Amino acid sequence: MRKLSTFVLILFLCFVWVPILKIGIVKAEGILQINHDGSIQGTDLIQRTNNTYTFTNDISGNIVVLKDFIIIDGAGFTLNGSGYSPQTGIDLTFRKNVTVKNLVIIEYDVGIFCRPGAGTTTNITIWGNYIHNCDIGIEFQGTSNNLIKLNSFKNNSIDISIEYVLGNNFITQNSIDSYVQVWMSDQPTIDLNYWTDYNGTDNDGDGIGDTPYYYQDILQDSHPLIDPVPVIPEFPSLIILPILAVSTLVMIGIINKISKKWLQ
Repeated sequence: MRKLSTFVLILFLCFVWVPILKIGIVKAEGILQINHDGSIQGTDLIQRTNNTYTFTNDISGNIVVLKDFIIIDGAGFTLNGSGYSPQTGIDLTFRKNVTVKNLVIIEYDVGIFCRPGAGTTTNITIWGNYIHNCDIGIEFQGTSNNLIKLNSFKNNSIDISIEYVLGNNFITQNSIDSYVQVWMSDQPTIDLNYWTDYNGTDNDGDGIGDTPYYYQDILQDSHPLIDPVPVIPEFPSLIILPILAVSTLVMIGIINKISKKWLQ
């Protein structure tokens, strides 16, 4: 009976732990591409469903996007850079109508970069990402009508850089750790963001600071948030491990009880 209980336990661990441990493996990659025809080059860790490209694991490398009107869904996984310059996490040069969401981006010279073609309105949406340890988190050059929303920035030299832009850009409901740089551009709409160094009050308890947020005497946000916005877990695939550890201990206890009962 002890042999049977040991066999059952080993079988349980194989079915439960092996697939989970594989989730955490980061496969080294180089330059990856989403091509004009929609095909994916350089990795098998991105799954295409129509015009949505979803991560199925962590990836190391640089993603060059050559297709418009698509969604890149990180699904909570991580895009890892080397930390060396110059390196861009996601290159959206000449792209329009692209959404990047639910992605953790770490250790790049520029986390997400976009520069349009001549006369192009880009309509790029950067939504719900966690970007940290980059020189510049998001850099837009000459791009207009873009939305940066519900992202969390940490330990970047510059969180967002807007350069040479004639047109509207919207930056709202982000958690900003450093600052927004605007250079030779129309002023973007920056409103309702959380700033880690904001020290204002909220006397009416509406979640919005009573005074605007300034960075080096430059107005950054007229309605700064008091609390940070929700962020994607830094290592989402590891959250389940403590749960599985507990479940394994419970299973061991159950098997031991069954074994003792059969031995009586």
